[in-house]
Amino acid sequence: MSWADLVQNLQFYWVGLAAGGLIAVTCAYIGVYVVLKRIVFVGVSLAQISAAGVALAFLVGQSIPFAAQHPFAVSMLVTMVGVLIYSQQGLSRKVPTESIIGIGYLAGAALTVIFIARTPRGIHEVEELLYGNIIAVSPENLRVVAGVAIAAALIHLLFYKQFLFVSFDREMAATQGFRTRGWELLFYLVLGVVISVAIQSAGLLTVFGCMVIPPVTGLLVARRMSTAFTISIVCALVSTVVGFYFSLKSEVLPTSPPTIATMAVILAIVWFLKLFSREQ
Repeated sequence: MSWADLVQNLQFYWVGLAAGGLIAVTCAYIGVYVVLKRIVFVGVSLAQISAAGVALAFLVGQSIPFAAQHPFAVSMLVTMVGVLIYSQQGLSRKVPTESIIGIGYLAGAALTVIFIARTPRGIHEVEELLYGNIIAVSPENLRVVAGVAIAAALIHLLFYKQFLFVSFDREMAATQGFRTRGWELLFYLVLGVVISVAIQSAGLLTVFGCMVIPPVTGLLVARRMSTAFTISIVCALVSTVVGFYFSLKSEVLPTSPPTIATMAVILAIVWFLKLFSREQ
């Protein structure tokens, strides 16, 4: 498929591309904070817990039609449990937070497979949770994605300084009078909602990829935070369009693999150029 054919077909797939773009921008922006806060694994853990919530909706949907019709609600409820746990300092000094995050990821992964295996849809639904099907996003899902993206953007714009200060140095923020627990909880709530919505359209791998690779690319070369945010967003958008193109061209390839591969290639190029410039 040529680029001309792609442009012609966009009238049929614009909903999916729009949803993919919104998810890419939102996840790439929030991902900068995730990387700064050194909680990268929290992103994938919450994404996996959210996937378990969707799988649970498939399972209970056999007896509760509302769950099957609105898996987002079930996923959100399950994800919020993880958010409340991860936003705290830790359960005990003897048990580091990283261990709790790892347990959450493993439990989410195991429960996802168990729930899916017991539904009439079968184990093949696991692949959809991982890779997503952004091309087939419905206009209704697009409206939900757009609403969450706008809400998340407004919150982060209003509390930009607070989130950034707490992300850079939580202890220093506390000494300056910032209620770090409250800001941490708000950040994790926004993160959980974004992941819950995004994963149902784009899949676990794409959501996690957008939250890690583009932000690392931006932070690697930028000297100002505004530049880091911009580079992260542009990288995620370009990768989404490229992944969308190759997915349409192959007709069998999910959007996640080419999207993430493009992100990795951009990061490798940026890292190489930065390394080369240092040697000059």
